[in-house]
Amino acid sequence: MIRKTLSILIVLVFMLTGCNTKQANEINPFTFTILYNETEDNPYQEDWKVLEVYESERNATLDAKLGDNEDFEKAIELNLNIENPPDVILKCWPDTIEGHANEGKLLPISDYVNLMPNFNKYIENNKLESEIEKLKLKNGKYYILPGYQRGLQVQQWIYRQDIFEENNLTMPTTYDELFESLVVLKEKYPESTPITASWGGAHLLSMMGAGYGIPAGWSGTRYFNEEKNEWEYAPATENFRELYRFLNKCYTAGVLDEAFFDQSNEEFIEKLVNGKAFVTVTWISSGFDTWNKQLKENGIQNGEWEPLPVMESTIGIRALPPVSRFRKGLAISASAAEKPYFEDMIKFLDWAVYSEEVIDLTYWGIEELTYKNTPKGKEFLPEIISSKNPEGTINITKEYGFNTIFDLNEDEEFEDRKKPDDIVTFLSNSEKANETLENNPKLSLNEEELEMESIINEELSKYVDDASKKFITGELSIDNDWDMYISEIDSIGYTVLENIWNSAWTSQNQ
Repeated sequence: MIRKTLSILIVLVFMLTGCNTKQANEINPFTFTILYNETEDNPYQEDWKVLEVYESERNATLDAKLGDNEDFEKAIELNLNIENPPDVILKCWPDTIEGHANEGKLLPISDYVNLMPNFNKYIENNKLESEIEKLKLKNGKYYILPGYQRGLQVQQWIYRQDIFEENNLTMPTTYDELFESLVVLKEKYPESTPITASWGGAHLLSMMGAGYGIPAGWSGTRYFNEEKNEWEYAPATENFRELYRFLNKCYTAGVLDEAFFDQSNEEFIEKLVNGKAFVTVTWISSGFDTWNKQLKENGIQNGEWEPLPVMESTIGIRALPPVSRFRKGLAISASAAEKPYFEDMIKFLDWAVYSEEVIDLTYWGIEELTYKNTPKGKEFLPEIISSKNPEGTINITKEYGFNTIFDLNEDEEFEDRKKPDDIVTFLSNSEKANETLENNPKLSLNEEELEMESIINEELSKYVDDASKKFITGELSIDNDWDMYISEIDSIGYTVLENIWNSAWTSQNQ
């Protein structure tokens, strides 16, 4: 069976690459190094089929240096500081590479776009010119080859639809309606934790912050006030104060899970499937079949989690957190420009990341080996494991190396095929309703400003995180202790941060 599969593969690869054989033969074989974010579930394999295609199509061989995906930022830091760093650094984000770029460790990719026709076509076809502008540093150059996605917010409110219906409660459309409904449910189910969350509350705070027009939780703290044309420290704003006020109201009424600050993700999931939680925030891409099945296994026969359309906050804003058009990208070490294969490598990356045929290859694999074309679009073969076919026997990433390495740009067909149809419809309606906040504009900080920001944030974040818990639980009074809180974060340096941001903003817009 294995020999038969390999024989089919050879034929398929030949069919896929035959028309480009001449082009491949015109390129001298070359090898370049990559820093790859390896996971325990899918370790890097030198015999991956995707690597065979890279070699047959472009005479390119990858020499992978492996970094732990769980601590990949540290791996990037270490590898950029060795004498001969990897040529290509995978899994980079625009806001994490500025320091490396300012230190001269990265290649200004914008200087070489003349070698990247697929990249230029992709940007033009997807109208991403304004997004490219956001990548530029103070010198007008950018240092990341970016990946892109739709402005689709898959982080959403969800609720136990069956519980609301059984108790004749309408689907809430405002935070106040949500609160009133959960008070009713808490009275009927006193052992429940109606609103729960994980990740230290960062997920819930991010979602609720959008309802107050500000970043919160893991959406960060830097906020651009468009009306004032100024940058502000979000936790010092009156909007943040009103967010605390609502959460404190929920906590005092017993409808906010007391453990949401420090419970593990496993404890969070347990509450979702044992019937104790009724509302939360999560990624909804995969739907809720698994959780609903576990509810039934736990004796809750009609248990049903469903998406909850975004609600209006107590200050009248109905919004979801902004969605960055950027996915992870890649950076190139400055030293790579001195390598004899440099131009071939740039052209290879242009092809491997941005050409339509290789985006297909990256996500779907090879036709008749991993997928087939149907009147409804591409479909994985029965033996391929997918979100809609967990009973398959072949993991195309682990076995063949597809859907990894250069999986920068979203393949919309692939992403939607993974989702249940009702979730695709829900997210499409959400996108059409234009419910997501706009991203902050790009703010470029130099090396000194970034260092100062980091130093201040280290102490400031600790204090604000602690104060957040105290405001929500009532240990600090939102009315009586707010001025003291503002005075304390001012002494730590939040106004210094705002001055750094606004000075840089004025400078970059002169």
